[in-house]
Amino acid sequence: MKNIIAIGVGAFFGAVCRFFISQLSLGSFPFATLFINVIGSFVLCFVAEITVEHIKISTALRHMITTGFISSFTTFSTFVLEIVRFLMKGEFTVAIVYPLLSILLGLLASILGFELARAVSERQQKEEYEAA
Repeated sequence: MKNIIAIGVGAFFGAVCRFFISQLSLGSFPFATLFINVIGSFVLCFVAEITVEHIKISTALRHMITTGFISSFTTFSTFVLEIVRFLMKGEFTVAIVYPLLSILLGLLASILGFELARAVSERQQKEEYEAA
């Protein structure tokens, strides 16, 4: 039950954050969704790597961040809807560039998240070793 409550709390905050960011419209290109999904990719990979391999946090907190917050913050269905809308409006270039850009930036953000988590962990281990 503790994990379910944690997921619910995280989901609430993730959805609210997504809503506020999605209000920042910059023309017809869905920059807000792109930003949300790229940041979500980074945070999910960072948290997954650092909390499984290096820094121990409670299972409830991990679920709150990953399953709750990130899952409601990022949005695959909105991403697909935006692509369909571009296709229906005949904006084929954007309908191709947007998903390719999203995937490429999402992968790069994920790799950066993993690498940053490893760097933080290595630095922490080094400091602990030097302090001992």
